[in-house]
Amino acid sequence: MTKVSMTAEEFDSFRVRLGKMTPESIAIAREVLVDGVPKFLVAQRHRLTQPRVGAIVDRVLAAAQDVPRNWERVEVWLPPELAQQVREVAAQARAKIAEGSL
Repeated sequence: MTKVSMTAEEFDSFRVRLGKMTPESIAIAREVLVDGVPKFLVAQRHRLTQPRVGAIVDRVLAAAQDVPRNWERVEVWLPPELAQQVREVAAQARAKIAEGSL
């Protein structure tokens, strides 16, 4: 998995989109994304599992990309032509969200 990092300014710019996340969860995501602390260390510090820390970080990354809360992330291996079709469907869904019809 690619390591994602961001500046403090980038993190703060979408903080309003984090909804009802607890201050602790926001701090956990910040440690990983801004401070660059490995997830396993953050998990130990906060007495959480590493998958739980990963889920918190994923939720923050989704908010950063304006992904609706009820959407699901799906990762699969596909032939190039099918992968392109999936990207097109995703783009169409995002366009519908932008125009308010989804």
